[in-house]
Amino acid sequence: MNKLILAVTLTLSLLAIQPAAYALALSKLQLNSALNHNLDAIIEISSANAQELDSLNIAVSRLSNQSMDYHWPNIKVELVRPENGKSYLKLTSEEVVREPVLNFLLELDWSTGRYKREYSLLINPKF
Repeated sequence: MNKLILAVTLTLSLLAIQPAAYALALSKLQLNSALNHNLDAIIEISSANAQELDSLNIAVSRLSNQSMDYHWPNIKVELVRPENGKSYLKLTSEEVVREPVLNFLLELDWSTGRYKREYSLLINPKF
């Protein structure tokens, strides 16, 4: 009986001292612009702690399956960290989006992980 109590106590103690697991996660992309307008979109970040956000590096790239005559706008990504509320990625472009389909790869690197996600947007001509 004492061995059982010792084993349970030891197991619970080991579980209590394990570090918390954090994983950065992204929500669906929310598109706030239309065709023939500059890109305006946000992606909410969930399950991220301050250390992960501090070390976050973001890259966006064109997918290789698009033809070379495809007008691909230069997409800028900014990490927005409001004091009250969830952090999010703000995607914008200086050029207007002329094609109704926009495909890109979003790559996130931080101190404890890496995340890649492909996005395909079907952009309406009107809001």
